[in-house]
Amino acid sequence: MAHAFRRRPDGSLVCRLDAEEKAIIAQVAQETADLIRADLGIGADSSAIQQAADSEDPLQRLEAEFASRDAREPADTAVKRLFPDASRDPALAAEYRRLGQLDLAEGKIADLRSVMTVMDASGPGRGEVALDQEGAVSFLRAVNDVRIVLADRLGLERDGDFDTVRMLQQIGERVEDATPADAGQVGGDVVIAVYELLSWLQESLLRAMD
Repeated sequence: MAHAFRRRPDGSLVCRLDAEEKAIIAQVAQETADLIRADLGIGADSSAIQQAADSEDPLQRLEAEFASRDAREPADTAVKRLFPDASRDPALAAEYRRLGQLDLAEGKIADLRSVMTVMDASGPGRGEVALDQEGAVSFLRAVNDVRIVLADRLGLERDGDFDTVRMLQQIGERVEDATPADAGQVGGDVVIAVYELLSWLQESLLRAMD
């Protein structure tokens, strides 16, 4: 069972999580990062573009500049929530994406990767997860992004609607009791449980940081 974040005398922020909880958090962070990469077309080509942009060859830098102008508009509804249009004007929205979407996506992926690293660093089994101040801010950003994705999958208009989440969970438990073979509902219950765990951790960390 998860224990809330608390601040140590040295300023670090720690919580205690079970092995399963750590594994689930790392998994959903990985899946969110993979979703962003796949939906926005971020992969090996992006690294090649960045290397070309850092090159001393003016021609390679120019090619990288033109290559980075193509910014794919999100197709997945969850990724659309993570990368909303910056303007109601389609032309301006496309320009904003061209200028900033890749950097924003790479920042989100870096935050999600840091969550996976922190979970792994806590060791096997039940143990403490420790964050410094910078790591805590990164953790909050990553957890918020994962919650947005889960909220989209649950069909929630407001990703912080705890009452709706709990109501859905109660309905799911009643349906599961009535039809124990309903694997789809069990899967939905897992998503709700993970959403609630991340929401609680986020609130716990914010209180500890205050």
